[in-house]
Amino acid sequence: MSLRLRAEDGTLAAWAPSAPPKVQLLVEARAAEPLTAARALCVAVAVRGALAFLGYEPADPSGGSADLRLLVAPASEEEADVASRGFSLEAFHYFCLKTHPRKPLLFSWDGLAAARAELGNLRASERSLSGVTLEPSSRGVTGYQHRFREALSRDFDFPEALSCVWDGLRPGALSPGSKAALLRAALPALGLV
Repeated sequence: MSLRLRAEDGTLAAWAPSAPPKVQLLVEARAAEPLTAARALCVAVAVRGALAFLGYEPADPSGGSADLRLLVAPASEEEADVASRGFSLEAFHYFCLKTHPRKPLLFSWDGLAAARAELGNLRASERSLSGVTLEPSSRGVTGYQHRFREALSRDFDFPEALSCVWDGLRPGALSPGSKAALLRAALPALGLV
């Protein structure tokens, strides 16, 4: 399996590590301001989860050399102290997932509040499905898992991956067993463990 990563010119090109499945990963930020640094940390957690989901073993770079470098775009506002406003790191992490890592993070308190509410709904779905013992319908969940995998392998498109999860959780989209299976695979892959 290879990843399709976005180059500086905006094109997508296939990439595979020289010695799969171990990948030395380095996530960098263009600016060292607190919000961008926090975003880089959230993206690093999510990318590690995505790589593991895709069958790679993420590792810290040794000697400064990395197989895969991901440059995180800066946030639009750098003086935001999310903890002092009562937001958790997990809510900020979810908020970061809603924007592609290579695009600037358009920070707003309303957007962060909406992300916290959406994350609460996701956690409620996870709790309601945690006791489901029904087997997933392989035919039903396969399409969603394929779409999810494609989003992650396409330059870590976390917004599309989240969209896939929410589509699968819609009423009537999948059986309860399939929804539970989708969440069990997707949440760690997004760094939401």
